[in-house]
This record gives sequence, structure tokens and C-alpha cells, in this order.
Amino acid sequence: MVTIKDIAKRAGVSYATVSRALNDKSDVNLKTKKKIIKLAEEMGYRPNVIAQNLVKQRTKNIALIVPDVSNPFFADISRSITEEASKFGYVVTINNTGWDPKREHYMLEHMQSQQVAGIIIKPSAFYEPGTFDSVRVPLVVFWHPNKDKTDFIEMDHSVGAELATLHLIERGHKNIAYLGGAGTSPANQLRLLAYQKALQENKMNVNPELISYGGFDLNSGYNRIKEMLEHGKVKPDAAFCGNDYIALGVLQYLLEKKISVPEEFGVMGYDDIYFSSLPMINLSTVAQPRDEMGKLAVELILDQIEFQDHKDLENSAIVRSPSRILLKPELKIRGTTS
Repeated sequence: MVTIKDIAKRAGVSYATVSRALNDKSDVNLKTKKKIIKLAEEMGYRPNVIAQNLVKQRTKNIALIVPDVSNPFFADISRSITEEASKFGYVVTINNTGWDPKREHYMLEHMQSQQVAGIIIKPSAFYEPGTFDSVRVPLVVFWHPNKDKTDFIEMDHSVGAELATLHLIERGHKNIAYLGGAGTSPANQLRLLAYQKALQENKMNVNPELISYGGFDLNSGYNRIKEMLEHGKVKPDAAFCGNDYIALGVLQYLLEKKISVPEEFGVMGYDDIYFSSLPMINLSTVAQPRDEMGKLAVELILDQIEFQDHKDLENSAIVRSPSRILLKPELKIRGTTS
């Protein structure tokens, strides 16, 4: 196998000069660079990617840490990240935390020890400001911490929840239930606050009996709306759900009890996953651009890697400012509220 040392010997230059020429560094004479590149092609040189990564103390692997890979929302983001990263020669390792902050913390530390090129994470809980500042590799967080020196991408959940709640109010619903997901979820908390604010601004009571936390799954939605309608003192006439799976559970219960949707009961989901627009479901929901989120995450990781490589090459003390991307959700009005 042809090595850089072989090329250096043939070209009559140093090992370092060949390395810098093949990496297209600007401080190598153009004539020398062309000569080295031509020699490398003639000799059949192929760069040793593993050796390069060992020198840089990182692999071509990006770690993705999410709360629930079985959830279509996270599955879609994972697919987008995997496909986008592969275009640049990176592979993605997907890690599932099961909404467990301790497991999440362990994975964050473990992946750094594996010399990954970068980490993309969707936190399952709120963290204190500065929590991610100690991470030693490029990092993108699907969340918006206020003070962390970290790149983040997130939806404006406050806007999304407000749009959803106001739509249900405009449809004439008086007792709107909030069926959120995990109580530790940062997105869940932001949506709840926006839901409460929308009710209050429209002079409607915020009833604690109509606020419920639970799993982001179908059974969770089914059981919670059943409890409210069969045993609650205040009966809801609509439900704003933490995701489309919860909403599907609500629809299943309403169908079994022959409660007409949307005439007697309105249902609003969140995420706009693949089944939401199917004719037999036709769920009103709040759409999140999952494909765009995945592509942006990879873009930010690669930007950090490139910046660090440049900084190391130039021995520079320049500091990169973190990126803050807040995406706007879109209200999808369909048959469960119209």
C-alpha cells in the first residue's frame, strides 16, 4: 500500500509537505502541490481514514441520543440525520434513553469516551444552564437552553401550543383538556404554559382537572380521556394532545363510545406524523418540520468540526459563537376540529 512517506520520497520533499499538499493547505507552493497530487494519483495513493481519525482523536461517527426511537417523530428525525450525514461520509449511532435522564447523562459521557465526531441530543428533561458547556466534542441540542454555549435547534412550542388552543377556542369549545406527555419534557412544559396563557387571555378558566401528564403513546391518550369523561367532575369537550399518538388514543375511545368528532368533541394533536393525514384519521395537528431539523443538526455538527480543524491548524484562539435556530410550527386544520 502506498503511503505518504512513499510519495514524499519520490517527490523529494518532507512528509509534512505531502500531508499538507494532499489536504489542500494554502501554505504549500502551488507548483509543488500539483506535483504531489499528480504523483499520488499515479502511485495509486488512498488516504488511510482510520489513521487520520486516530491522529485527530475522533472517528467518522456521529452519536444521536433520543428519548424514544419507536416514536415516529424521533424516527423521522433519525432518518433525516442518518441520510444527511452519510452524504459527508459519516455514520450515525442511534441511542435510546427511554425518557430516563440518568441514562441520557450516561450516554452523553460514554459517547465522548468513544471519540465520536459529534453528538446530537434531544434532552428528556430540563437541565440547569451550562450543563452542556463541559461536553468536549461538537454538540447540537434539540432544545433551547438560555445560557449554554451550545448550538441548538428547536421548535417554537409556545407558538405551536397557542395556535392549537386558540383554534379549539374559536371552534366554540369551553372545556379544553391538555393531555401532555412526560412531565419532565421541556417541550411539554412550554406547550402547557402557552395553553394556559391562551385560555386566560380569552377569559376562560384553567382547570387543573383538565390537565394531565403521561406517556407519549396511544394507550396513554385512551386511558386519560376515559378517566376524564367517565369519572371527572368537569367533562372536557375537546383535547389538545402532546403528540399525535396520544390524540389517536383519544379518537379510539371516542369512536368506541360513539361520541361524534368534531361535532361533540374536538381533537388536536402535535407533530403531524405520517398517519395524521390519512383519510380515516384526518387529524388536526401542529406540524414540526422533522426533515429540516435533521438536516440542520448535521449542518451544525459539520460546521463545528470544520471550525475546530481550522482552529487547530492555525493555532488560533478565536471563539465560535453558538448557533440558535428556532423553527416555526404550522397548524394543520383537518377533520377532527373543522
